[in-house]
Amino acid sequence: MDRDSFLYKQLYEDLKKKIDDNIYGEGTKIPSDEELKNKFGVSIITVKKALGMLKDEGMLQRIPGVGTFVKVRNPVVEESYTLNASNSGKRIGLVMEHVSSAFGLDLLYKIDRKAEENGYKVITRFSYYNREKETEEIDFLVKSQIEGLIVMPCHGVYYNPKILKLILEGFPVVVIDKKLEGISVPSVRTDNMQAIKNLVKHLYEQGCRKLAFFSSEIIGTSSLLERKSGFYEAAAEFGIATLSECTLFFDENIYQHPPKQENIERVVEYFRNNLGELDGIICAEYSLMSAVIEASKLVNVKLDEGIKVSCVDGPEGLSMAHMKQNEIEMADKIVDLLLAQISKTSMETDFMVPAILIGGK
Repeated sequence: MDRDSFLYKQLYEDLKKKIDDNIYGEGTKIPSDEELKNKFGVSIITVKKALGMLKDEGMLQRIPGVGTFVKVRNPVVEESYTLNASNSGKRIGLVMEHVSSAFGLDLLYKIDRKAEENGYKVITRFSYYNREKETEEIDFLVKSQIEGLIVMPCHGVYYNPKILKLILEGFPVVVIDKKLEGISVPSVRTDNMQAIKNLVKHLYEQGCRKLAFFSSEIIGTSSLLERKSGFYEAAAEFGIATLSECTLFFDENIYQHPPKQENIERVVEYFRNNLGELDGIICAEYSLMSAVIEASKLVNVKLDEGIKVSCVDGPEGLSMAHMKQNEIEMADKIVDLLLAQISKTSMETDFMVPAILIGGK
């Protein structure tokens, strides 16, 4: 046996034994290709060959851009995953980060109404932006004998292992508001790039030629990344100058969205550094608007006169231009996708729903 064949066989057998011995349990992410290469002192080609063999044997699942996971083989469906015939009704679970008058209430009501029309009761829980609570609520829902799960994942660069495990097991899951890159799971989200492009176009038509993008820190959040990309693409299309971005702290407050003092100070500094240049602002999220409004008072900036401001989402009656996510259409598609999974009928898996421009002069 030549050296390459020996090393490949050694790596293959080592990983297979760890899987068989449950050192790498079902749904577990194994070390990366680079880590395996360094640990065993082999080439990347040897690593890929060994992993490819294990994948062909049904032991591993490789998800591009995410990693390699131990596949659930011949999964035993837990008692909690199925409904007893004695139960009075069928259930689906819903986990939201939060809801507010700006976003989520119509979505919540429509999901509940449509699910009920199809014979399901919805058990709704909230993560409040906390990954550990998100995991806790998913566990609670599964133990409550739901047949499928709708989830708006918490902000962050990493996927919740609990969600990933359910997907790998083939449990019906639909993701709201985000796309899990590299993972085959149905998702429904707003066409975020188009939403921001529409705002840029609106401000351009209002005479704005020097725009700034305000956002909370973007850490692997697909919706914010898409909004940022849409901003710069539209600015280039209309020949609009873009000023430096203003990055604010993420607003985790679920009531009223009072502005963080740190955010007010950042916006005040931004205004002072850019007055005379800036004539338009696009906020990636409505929750950032309160800091902008408070800061404008401190530096005597008249919004929608000297500087026009717009955002994504907003409560009913907001006078400033904003893109309202079409929550009713989103809810329709979310429930359709989940029921299609439960009934094992095929259906398109990634829907982007256009937002609607509201308000503005």
